[in-house]
Amino acid sequence: MNSILLITNNLKLSFKISHSAADKDLFINNLSNPDIDDLDLFLKKDKDAAIIYDLSVKDDFKTNLEFISKIRNNFSNPVIIISANYIEADEQKLFDLKIDDYIANILNENRILLRTINLIELYKRLISENFNNLKKYVYKDFEISLKHFQVKYLGEKMDLTPKEFNIFYYMVRHHDQVLSREQIFRGVWREDGNDTDLFISSRIVDMHVSHLRDKLKALPGNNVFIKTVRGFGYILN
Repeated sequence: MNSILLITNNLKLSFKISHSAADKDLFINNLSNPDIDDLDLFLKKDKDAAIIYDLSVKDDFKTNLEFISKIRNNFSNPVIIISANYIEADEQKLFDLKIDDYIANILNENRILLRTINLIELYKRLISENFNNLKKYVYKDFEISLKHFQVKYLGEKMDLTPKEFNIFYYMVRHHDQVLSREQIFRGVWREDGNDTDLFISSRIVDMHVSHLRDKLKALPGNNVFIKTVRGFGYILN
């Protein structure tokens, strides 16, 4: 069940929104006349799917802007502003703070929730799309899937061991850079290392890089290779 933080001093409107939200499988957290500490407490929880902020909460618009600015800077989900009165100059200042919607004049609970739910679903789709994009990395004719831990060359899956996959991904992220064996070892096997590991790591890296290099060479038309830089390490280009 999604929860929404409703910040308003209008008890009648709060009741109507809460009642309507229950029918839509939403839970409303109500906060009236908050101070900065109250706001900090709710923002730190960061469990709400959206925040609805009523401009009637504070007597002056400047104070409202300070509260809304703090919300926007610390809250990554939709922020919807509601007001009983529409003021064009206020609208511009509110959108300058990167709010998501400004609902004024007609404060109907169903209208407010309809637009809030739409924004929640929009955010979810955007997050899902961005997450899926982050799970893929394309380099020249290679597509690296972090979700499935596989590499495709021209759409065909490569037969790589887990270590070969990790070495290739690490080298792609640092392509055209000379990488020492120690850098590859620490980047793929471990984040840290000590001097006693160096000789062992060199042999391990050489072995896996050699196997990966052979597989890259066997790909028809491929012009991505791992080259040895004598005295330094390897480079992918």
